[in-house]
Amino acid sequence: MYEEEKKVYRERQMLRYKLIKEIYDVYFSTNGSGKKVTMEQLTSEENLAYKYLCDLGFIDCEQIIDMEGSDRKYTITAHGINFIEEGKGRRKGDFQKA
Repeated sequence: MYEEEKKVYRERQMLRYKLIKEIYDVYFSTNGSGKKVTMEQLTSEENLAYKYLCDLGFIDCEQIIDMEGSDRKYTITAHGINFIEEGKGRRKGDFQKA
């Protein structure tokens, strides 16, 4: 059972890294714009991963409500940029507040 739990934890860490890396890439490829995410398309794990990254201060979140539904725009913070550029997020213990 312990090995299964470790696998789940590692998958969650890799999801968080994937999401923050996407937000980082969007930021620099669009001159500072954020990544727009449609809430209805998110899995529960993705939603929780975004929340976690916000709680750590790696990304900012802006709620966008319009006629089409509810979206969020995620933008990387200076702390998140440093996190990516220092090569973190791939090792155990990397996702911790500084």
